[in-house]
Amino acid sequence: MLQKTFISVVIPCFNDGEYLPETISRLMKQTYPHFEIIVVNDGSTDLHTLEVLTQISAQGVTVLHKENGRMSSARNYGVKHAKGSIIAALDADDYYENSFFEKAIERFSNKPEVAVVTSHIQLFGDFNKVARPRGGNEFNFLFNSECPACAMVRKSCWDEVGGYDENMKMGYEDWEFYIRITKKGWIVEVIPEKLLFYRQTQSSTHKNDTIPNRQAIINYIVDKHSDWYLANLKKLIASKQVLYTESRVSLPVIFRMILNRIRKKYT
Repeated sequence: MLQKTFISVVIPCFNDGEYLPETISRLMKQTYPHFEIIVVNDGSTDLHTLEVLTQISAQGVTVLHKENGRMSSARNYGVKHAKGSIIAALDADDYYENSFFEKAIERFSNKPEVAVVTSHIQLFGDFNKVARPRGGNEFNFLFNSECPACAMVRKSCWDEVGGYDENMKMGYEDWEFYIRITKKGWIVEVIPEKLLFYRQTQSSTHKNDTIPNRQAIINYIVDKHSDWYLANLKKLIASKQVLYTESRVSLPVIFRMILNRIRKKYT
């Protein structure tokens, strides 16, 4: 039954004491009440953060402590201790709109083929923007991620694909995670409402780690899934579907670039 579905909210925290109380407070306002909160202290060194972690632990939030291993490691560690059949991944400085859990559980209940539920995203903080991920099947994840890391995932699916790749420490680990999920035939569902609020700061991983290391990260993803990339690009070309990137590069050009990468013609 719908009301028996239990959610485990897993929140990695590394020196995020400034925002964590607000995130916890907003979670408590969810209209769907059947959930636990697990905060994973990923080796925080900030004294204020450590004080906040002690305070929320006293309030009934489960706080786990581990050495710093970055985001993939922290998410996996929290999921290992989760009691719920649904994992709600959330960053320590972001939050969900109050009805998100209720609406997402309904999607999971009605669509057994759906492994992940997300929504449109309101970016706020240093700049404001609305993002509208497409979700979908594996084809939508060939060239970029169409789902944020902060999303709800069936725990059975999380376990089936082995969680996040802990070798990925500089970003795009969520993209690679969703590639593995959709490769198995699962679908990512997007609720067309702004239900995730994603804070933009100068200290974000995306700004400081992902963008400077983008080429190396993409090389890692393509090398890891080279057979899958090649097979799906062949399918797209055979069906005469032409996709374009922002620079208006056609699919056959992308195909040749990735094929050269797989054959090690350039690095």
